[in-house]
Amino acid sequence: MVTDRKIIIGNGKSSLELTCEPYTVENIRGFDRLTVQNVTSQGFDQDGASLLNSYVLPRDMEISGQIRAESTVQMQTLRDKMFHIFTPKTDVTITHYYGGVNRVITARVQKSPKFEFTDVLAVQNYSVELKAPDPYWRDETETLVKIADIKGSFHFPLAIPKGKGVRFGIKSSSLIANIFNRSGIKVGMKFMFVANGEVTNPQLFHINTRKYFRLLCHMEAGEKITVETGQENTVTRNRNGVTEDYIGKIDLAGGGDSFLQLEPGDNLLRYAADDGESMLETRIYFQNKYTGV
Repeated sequence: MVTDRKIIIGNGKSSLELTCEPYTVENIRGFDRLTVQNVTSQGFDQDGASLLNSYVLPRDMEISGQIRAESTVQMQTLRDKMFHIFTPKTDVTITHYYGGVNRVITARVQKSPKFEFTDVLAVQNYSVELKAPDPYWRDETETLVKIADIKGSFHFPLAIPKGKGVRFGIKSSSLIANIFNRSGIKVGMKFMFVANGEVTNPQLFHINTRKYFRLLCHMEAGEKITVETGQENTVTRNRNGVTEDYIGKIDLAGGGDSFLQLEPGDNLLRYAADDGESMLETRIYFQNKYTGV
């Protein structure tokens, strides 16, 4: 059967395509189905059970296939390449391409590559097992949505009218953006407050859920504050190239402590500030997530 499937493994230092000769993939396991653990309780004389919670467990994955070589020296070289890619205690990124769609997932080696001899001397079978703590596949690249950014407004050749000057950029007046989450689940995001002047107490409000995130702080021109939500909730400030933890600036007493996530479908987000709102830009980064490939 003709297929355009590609499986590429990378560890940050090097990468290896397992669907390209001299490597082949014969079977994959755990690329599609998720395992869900439903926690229930049952009272005395109760029919059925009461559902307390549901958890998606880490994803167990296995890749098996063959290696073809012209000599034992070449075979050992190809085996070593796999050992160097599937290194214990190291994150590996699995990129899966099929039907024109790229999706990626991060995993760790559960069982390092195993090799078996075959009846054909030039061929060896291999298998490797992995575990993905975050079980969801995601887009290969982040989606960026800018709210109230600076749009360029000049072109060349440039002529500067005497006494009038030239406008080099126009700040968008929009305070609201619609973020569409194609996932069937809630996903975390990264949003960044960027100050073009003095700003006091920036916040991001989720219009659909009526929840918001607010910081009690003063920002100066050039300062950036990045908030990450989802698996890990973090707040960091970057000022003059120096990064520091800023989680202590969250408005806990005022209720602005919701680490906002994107609901499936449309998400209307509005940024605001107590003072200097016109000097504030907001950038939102996210990746759609998928239950399988």
